[in-house]
Amino acid sequence: MELETLARLYAADYIKKDDPLAVAELLYDIMDVSVREDGIKEQETTKKFLERIVKIMSEHDEYYTQQVTEEYLNITIELITKGTK
Repeated sequence: MELETLARLYAADYIKKDDPLAVAELLYDIMDVSVREDGIKEQETTKKFLERIVKIMSEHDEYYTQQVTEEYLNITIELITKGTK
């Protein structure tokens, strides 16, 4: 399945969840696994995939996407200040 189609499926699922914190955690976990297990090329693909998901979500509901982004940043800040998840 091509990246665009997969990103649209993920974005639709995340929008349907209507839970910014849960979605932020899912997005964080996807990138975290990639950073720990993938090479640089695969990490770049994962990053592009996540960026596309967020863009699609934003096109559908900008406010919800902002909430997800804020939660994602809060997760990152918490992990930096308190240790790993």
